[in-house]
Amino acid sequence: MQRSEPAPDTSNFSVRRGEPLVVVDHVEKHYGQFHALKDVSLSVDRGEVVVVIGPSGSGKSTLCRTINRLETFTSGSIRIDGDELPKEGKALAALRADVGMVFQSFNLFAHLTVLDNVTLGPIKVKRQSKADAERAARVLLERSASPSRRRSCPVSSPAASSSASPSPARSR
Repeated sequence: MQRSEPAPDTSNFSVRRGEPLVVVDHVEKHYGQFHALKDVSLSVDRGEVVVVIGPSGSGKSTLCRTINRLETFTSGSIRIDGDELPKEGKALAALRADVGMVFQSFNLFAHLTVLDNVTLGPIKVKRQSKADAERAARVLLERSASPSRRRSCPVSSPAASSSASPSPARSR
């Protein structure tokens, strides 16, 4: 794992000083006889960016899906902002509204700009104003882009399409 310096807090979680935002403690996950996660423990501080790197099949996606409760785990515990990860119901729906993940085979809406793609969730799910969502998205996009990418791919450019055929894209 590579870690960066903590950045300003942009989450909607309550502030609990001194404890990590995410704590994974001795988590195990089995798919039948296959042992996908073996005694995984980690903590992520508020505002910290963590990159999980490993070969195909090493459990990276399973770990991310487990933290968002898209996968159940066999043993161990996961806490988000000091609270045990909810198993189901409204508490889980609320967690998923605050915890985002990008899947390996993600698809952007080609007719929207990068900024519009990033703000779509907060506006639709969290009912944020467009101005608030754009402000937060610009901070996150700035943090995630390398200096060379920032110059070549402004947030107002149309989203790239993974398709070989041309698709309409809105420009600004």
